[in-house]
Amino acid sequence: MSPLFRPAQKFHPARRGRRSVAWSAALLIVLSGLVTGQARGAVPPQEPGVTLRVFDLQTGLDKLCPLKPGQTPNVDKLMPVINWTADSDFGIADRFVSQVTGNVNIAAAGRHEFRLTSDDGSRLLIDDKLVINHDGLHASTPATGSIELTTGYHGLRIDHFDNGGGQEVKLEWRPPNVENFVVVPNSALSTDSGVVRVTSPGRKECEASSDSPGDGLPLTTVNPGYTLTDLRPAGFEPQVTGMDWLPDGRLAITTWGGSGVVQGEVHLLSNVTGNTDPTQVRTQRIATGLREPMGIKYVDGKLYVSEKNRLVELNDTNGDWMTDNYRTVATWPYGGNFHEFAFGLLYRDGSFYVNLSVAINEGGATTDPQPAANRGTSIRIDKATGAVTYVAGGLRTPNGLGWGPENDLFVTDNQGGWLPANKLVRIQQNRFFNHYTNPPGQFDSRPVTTPVVWLLHNEIANSPSNPVLLSSGVFSGQMVYGDVTYGGLQRVFLEKINGEYQGAVFRLTQGLESGVSHLSLGPDGSIYTGGIGAGGNWGQEGKLRFGLQKLTPNTTSTFDIRAMRAVAGGFELEYTQPISTETATNLATKYRAQQWRYHPTVEYGGPKVDEETLNVTSATVSADRKKVNLQIAGLKAGRVVHLRSPRPFASESGTPLWSTEAWYTVNSLVDGPAASTTYEAEKAALAGNAGTNNNHAGYLGTGFVDGYWNQGASTTFTVSVPSAGVYNAGLRYSNGPNPVGNKTLSVYVNGTKVKQTRLASTGVWNSWAVEAEPLQLAAGTNTISYRYDAGDSGHVNLDNVTITARQRIQLFNGTNLDAWEKVGGGAATWPISGGSMETLGGDIRTKQQYGDFKLHVEWYEPHYPPEQTGQARGNSGVYLQERYEIQVLESAGLPTANNIAGAIYDKKAADANVGTPSGTWQTYDITFRAARYDAAGKVDNARVTVVWNGTTVHNDVAIDGGTGGGISETAAPAAIRLQDHNDPGDNPRFRNIWIEPIA
Repeated sequence: MSPLFRPAQKFHPARRGRRSVAWSAALLIVLSGLVTGQARGAVPPQEPGVTLRVFDLQTGLDKLCPLKPGQTPNVDKLMPVINWTADSDFGIADRFVSQVTGNVNIAAAGRHEFRLTSDDGSRLLIDDKLVINHDGLHASTPATGSIELTTGYHGLRIDHFDNGGGQEVKLEWRPPNVENFVVVPNSALSTDSGVVRVTSPGRKECEASSDSPGDGLPLTTVNPGYTLTDLRPAGFEPQVTGMDWLPDGRLAITTWGGSGVVQGEVHLLSNVTGNTDPTQVRTQRIATGLREPMGIKYVDGKLYVSEKNRLVELNDTNGDWMTDNYRTVATWPYGGNFHEFAFGLLYRDGSFYVNLSVAINEGGATTDPQPAANRGTSIRIDKATGAVTYVAGGLRTPNGLGWGPENDLFVTDNQGGWLPANKLVRIQQNRFFNHYTNPPGQFDSRPVTTPVVWLLHNEIANSPSNPVLLSSGVFSGQMVYGDVTYGGLQRVFLEKINGEYQGAVFRLTQGLESGVSHLSLGPDGSIYTGGIGAGGNWGQEGKLRFGLQKLTPNTTSTFDIRAMRAVAGGFELEYTQPISTETATNLATKYRAQQWRYHPTVEYGGPKVDEETLNVTSATVSADRKKVNLQIAGLKAGRVVHLRSPRPFASESGTPLWSTEAWYTVNSLVDGPAASTTYEAEKAALAGNAGTNNNHAGYLGTGFVDGYWNQGASTTFTVSVPSAGVYNAGLRYSNGPNPVGNKTLSVYVNGTKVKQTRLASTGVWNSWAVEAEPLQLAAGTNTISYRYDAGDSGHVNLDNVTITARQRIQLFNGTNLDAWEKVGGGAATWPISGGSMETLGGDIRTKQQYGDFKLHVEWYEPHYPPEQTGQARGNSGVYLQERYEIQVLESAGLPTANNIAGAIYDKKAADANVGTPSGTWQTYDITFRAARYDAAGKVDNARVTVVWNGTTVHNDVAIDGGTGGGISETAAPAAIRLQDHNDPGDNPRFRNIWIEPIA
């Protein structure tokens, strides 16, 4: 959630409106954020009506449930009265929770009767008091209640859920001396005015009965391993936006000052380090009149501040530390939008570093067009000359800027358009981080760099602030970041896999006085936290709108997950204390795992995509019981893995796990290729009347390429790879009607045609598929072109191409059957000797399932007596996706047939019999393209190329259905199966089996 500052001098989020009682975790707790009459003091500015927020649960309910805290609603709008029955009123048809908040203004004191009609359950609270409880599953029915009310404003709240069928919420009243019930009129209802109403798509969640702080819910208290110290002297209420340290131990801070005004300040604070308290802290205001400063840095005896439009040097001419001269060091584009901030301020080797946020509209949408160029960028400023260099782009609200491991520069960014969740990224020259603008930024044409870590919206972040690298303690080398609206501190463990960072995020602490806008690691080793907020409108709910505290490590050892490392087939968890013997018993059953991916679009935020529950197959504890190796079936690259070990989960000392959850971003697997890179077609070089369009939904990026009804149309991608070799190029395309059917294009690499690609029908133009081709690329820069040549059929649209390094997976290396299982379930038991395995003990198949692939198999036929003939002479088979058999048989010298070696069994004989005699090893090199399906069914047959002992015996042959003994054809990937034909005598053998997925 990005900071969003409105001209009315309120500090607002870019993805959430008023942080009111709508986010109360328990529906019956004191509604502290609600204005409720005289006891609440002055009422904020009001407007007629009420606020309606709707949360899409996507699951059935039979009673009201407490929502998990901090979730952004799917719908947030001002409504004139409470009388709703249509889907359009609620914005969602079924299975949702709605919350109504506002005030009722009482003109005449006395007992007021209310009638609440709902379908399904509901309840009414006024001034935190339950007036009507109408919970449970039921049709549209009324319930009544009454309450004694004084004149003036009283807080009103309705909680409601709908399970299915019709929906209704209606609130009527009968004030004193009124005969009949009537709908509470608009003139008696009000809600806070001028608030930002921001929504977020996706499924929302209720609390489970087993949830507790740190275990399914946010923490609520200070981590026992830290001591919290307040640093604000009486009356000092800073809204902190930046911090840095002077050599004498004083702390310099910037304060915001308000939206649209020039009232930011700089303060120097002494006596904040070591053993201190607010009475010892001294403050000195040394600069005023700054334009919403967001960063400060002490360099070479002077302080520098980043304002919205410039970097300014503070000069003291008489030694009293008061600023006498404000010198502009550098300026950058600034269009006057309330959201165009200059976040952070770092310095190294003669250069400052700043992040520029984009302009947005109230509500969070990116302003289109942008009022100033080159926003959403990370910039470097030469201290001596003021020259500005643009380093990277595609950022939205990069409120966090910090040095990380190996002195790399890291930035947090906030959910919004093109950002389905918050994220941590690594800044390097010319990188693009996927937030597009109009007009395009100078980095928009570059491939998207994936986040180092996704910071899950509503789960572990809402408005992340700057990351800080810890230099000591149990979490030394890890980063922590604050959050303005989620609050507290979260912790990030990073590691490099295949040369790039990825890692996990954990909860660390809550219990601070305010949401956290800035962090700094002090000279005393404490973590200093600066706070900001605006009461009920923005900030962490129930917290102050200002703050300054520090967290000092103490000697208490908290039982927590220290690190989560990717290992082959799963993860290694390292704990801060040994786990107990009881916890270690049946340990695999105590973990729950899920994975999903994100699909960035122009829309604000985004839901989780392709959610899967994963099976933890084993959990192996180290000798000191501080590490656990988890093996998890089905892990995929490009996913976020959520791991939870619900309480009870205790250490050897009996201490419960402080926080039971971790979110790990798997950009690439330990035993897989490096992370892929995607290149958008609309940013590629177009020729031959190819053009860009956006009139069909479902594309990624800002559009797609069409014009392929013109012969000669081409799209040329310029791609870069680190080393020469084979890479999978996955073309995302659509192939709709007119004409209907499978289409073809020619593929060129570095100007040379290498093949014709076959693009199966997608049924309609707003449905997209990926066709992957293994291509030989040179180290460095290459071009890949998709052209409509003579002999092609064209008539497709192109979205992007994703380049992934080829991954070779060794399925059998002669020593074990770890990659295999019995077809009927259980461990594979084929005998192994001499580096090969014997086909004995029933069919076996790979544990992993595959789509398209290249497969290498070596097989051997023993000597058979003359009387053993035909299909009994070493019969076996290699089943592709368990559907299509390539026959294995002792067949040397036989005429070709569709049931001997080399054949697609019972479908097509090999073009030649190149089998060698018994007692020799033979090879199959098989390139397989799975059958293609659209929503209506199969649109293209599976296709196979088989090279047998170095000779191509099937060249891109279509297989019109499964072969005997195979499983049914579907769109789903499936395993490689090896057949045990169960014939008498010696058996065939297999060795050196590997596969290269084409995806």
